[in-house]
Amino acid sequence: MSKYGKYVKFFLLIAFVGMSGCAELNELRNLNRRQAITIRDQSEEIARLNQQYSSVSDKLRANEEEMNKLRKLAKSIGEGVSVRDTVEGPVLLFPEKILFDSGMAAIKPHGEGALKKVAGFLKENPQISVRVDGHTDTDPIMRTKHLWDSNHHLSAARALSVFHFLTKNENITEGRVHIAGFGPNRPIASNSTTTGKKENRRVEFLILTKVASLPPKASSLTTEQDVELVEQPEEQAQTETEVPEEDEGK
Repeated sequence: MSKYGKYVKFFLLIAFVGMSGCAELNELRNLNRRQAITIRDQSEEIARLNQQYSSVSDKLRANEEEMNKLRKLAKSIGEGVSVRDTVEGPVLLFPEKILFDSGMAAIKPHGEGALKKVAGFLKENPQISVRVDGHTDTDPIMRTKHLWDSNHHLSAARALSVFHFLTKNENITEGRVHIAGFGPNRPIASNSTTTGKKENRRVEFLILTKVASLPPKASSLTTEQDVELVEQPEEQAQTETEVPEEDEGK
């Protein structure tokens, strides 16, 4: 029996070693599988980041090309016209003196020549739209106060004059020209000095490559009042719409 017992122990040892080897082999396979999944996920993340980087690079390159075009346009107009980059996008800045007399919203003949160059730029770049922003300083209107209720009124009227010139005189599609009157609310310099006030009196052309639009009416969210009307029991609705008999004769 002892002889057979040795064989049994030997076979059990072999079986144990075999089982241990299988367990280790399975563990290695699982580890390899997890590593393969990790490598795949990392590869996908790297591809996604590379795509984002490429997209950002393309946007920066396009933005720089756009800025160069605007700088060239500003240089051709001269007289203090400048270009600046803002959180909303590139802006072409016109000092007040180029387009308007003090307190007025009628475009000066000399200013029409400058706007013709802006119109030429828009015609050469049909994918671009602009928002014309009127700006003033904080001084109350005195000489022409009979024409304007406030600086906001004046700034909006100036933006509207530019809109009419571009769309009517230069045949720029109305959908490509938008207007805003900010009055003194967006200063770029201090209004405590004469020089600062002069800088704040300006008209800006915000360059828009994609104009935001409102969602279609059908996609608007249902209001709480609408929900209440929909969920109102039919019997209750009929009760509320019935006219009491005692009021019918009034």
